[in-house]
Amino acid sequence: MFERFTRQARAAVVGAQQEARGLGHDWIGTEHLLIALLRRPDEPGAATLARLGLDAESARTAVERMTGRGGDGVGEEDAEALRALGIDLEEVRRRAEGAFGPGALDRVPEPPDERRGLRSVLPFRRGGRNRRRGQGHIPFTPRAKKALELALREALALKDRHVGCEHVVLGLLRSDDRFTGDLFARLGVDPKAVRSRVVADLRRAA
Repeated sequence: MFERFTRQARAAVVGAQQEARGLGHDWIGTEHLLIALLRRPDEPGAATLARLGLDAESARTAVERMTGRGGDGVGEEDAEALRALGIDLEEVRRRAEGAFGPGALDRVPEPPDERRGLRSVLPFRRGGRNRRRGQGHIPFTPRAKKALELALREALALKDRHVGCEHVVLGLLRSDDRFTGDLFARLGVDPKAVRSRVVADLRRAA
C-alpha cells in the first residue's frame, strides 16, 4: 500500500512513529498520525486543520491526557479497555498528582525483588522492565491501519494516483473508533464538518 504514498505522506507516517516514541508509547495510533500531520501545516489537508486552529502541541497535550506518556505502564489497548469499564485515566492521574505531586504516575518504581519472584510491578506493561524504550519495532494499532486504508480509498474516490497527507487527514476524519472520536471531541473537531472543509479546500486548489 505504501508504494502509492507521496514522500510527504511517508514522512508523516515516519513522524507518527517518532511521536509514539516521544510519548513513551509502544504502539502507533491515529493520535500519533494526527500529531505528525499537524507538524506539517503547509501540506494539503493539514493546512486546513491548521487554519481551523489545530496544532501539534495542543493535540499532543490532549493525547497525553488521554493515554499518559507511557510512564504509568498502561498500553493503548489496556487504556481503551479501562475506558470501556468507566475508568477515566485522566481523572486517576489528576487525583494521583493531587495527592502525591505532579508527575506521580510518571515516576519509575524501584526494581522488584527477584528473589521473591516478583517479575513486574506494572501489570499492564508490555515487555516488562527489560524492554528498552526507543528500540525495536512499534506496531500500528488496528484503528491506525484502518485510517491508512481509508486514506487509500479517499485517494481512489478523488481519482488521485497518489496518497498524500490530505488523504491521510481524510482517512483520520472518517475513523469511527471510540478513541479517535474522543480525541477529536477534546480538540473541538466535528469530523464530518472538517472533512467537508478539507474536501472543499482540495477542490479549490485543483
